[in-house]
Amino acid sequence: GRGQDLVMARAEDGLDEQAKKVLDQARSIAESIVPGGSDSLSPSVAIGGLVSSLSLWHVVAPSTVDETFGLVPHHTVFTVVGICPIPFAWNIATGHFYEGNLLKAAIAVPCVVILAKLLERLWAAKAIASHILFTVACAGAMFFLMELVHVYKTHHEKDFFLPVRGCVGLVVALAVGVRHSYPLEPVPLLPRSVGMQYQHVPFAISALACFFGLVAGSSFTEWLFAPLAFFFGWLHIRYVMWFPSTQAHGDHSPDFLFASLFPRPLRPLVGCLGALAHALVAVVAPSFVQLRSADHAEAAGSSAITYDPSRGAATQGHGGLESRSE
Repeated sequence: GRGQDLVMARAEDGLDEQAKKVLDQARSIAESIVPGGSDSLSPSVAIGGLVSSLSLWHVVAPSTVDETFGLVPHHTVFTVVGICPIPFAWNIATGHFYEGNLLKAAIAVPCVVILAKLLERLWAAKAIASHILFTVACAGAMFFLMELVHVYKTHHEKDFFLPVRGCVGLVVALAVGVRHSYPLEPVPLLPRSVGMQYQHVPFAISALACFFGLVAGSSFTEWLFAPLAFFFGWLHIRYVMWFPSTQAHGDHSPDFLFASLFPRPLRPLVGCLGALAHALVAVVAPSFVQLRSADHAEAAGSSAITYDPSRGAATQGHGGLESRSE
């Protein structure tokens, strides 16, 4: 409807503006330090370089980096610098772009670069930046709210001042994008008999993060970034992302239901819970979650299905849908 288009347009405009600022800053840096200038700076190189640089900087000056970029709940709402009355609200996003441990960084950086390189084949740089910023910002904001509730209920005021950082949410955000673009492609370096495809990767990473988070405790406090990014990454592609090929926001294909991101045995349960959640949200914000039906899409000259997984392999060599996401 018209209301949905207005809401989506405003959300996308805000994301595009933020993405443009990030890209412009990256280009200006590239012009001075990267051979060949900004034209040679791909999203995978930019993201991998950012994660590597911040993680190495944390080794040299851990307190400075954590206080400035780490997700410290207190700093999100209260200023920590007397001469600067602005809270460090950016930390809900920046906490996802570095690791506090070099071993974790050594694992995260290759994952980030590999997944981003896959997205580069089909997605424009701005589409990748918008997806990452939306996902990590929403995941960080939800983590912040959960931390506030935790501190309020337990009265553990110390947790309000502890920095949380880690790239697992960033990795999951990229993995959800790869799952959307290459759902049926097998994961390389694994035996085909395992049957591991890219559509299984986001859930696998999130499940592993939850397991290690529950086992490791305080040494892996950022584990909640993974399931939150798992949901918000899907939410962005499902309802917010702009698809020029259909001139519409969101992939409303039945192949990209939230339940489709889970293993088959869990899909019926997740599907029931998802349908209930969708019905409840539709009462509050019907224009946001309204799905395009085939009849309405045909009348509008577009399609309710903006991505067909069966064509994933065919579109790889032709730029795909997101290569035109301007």
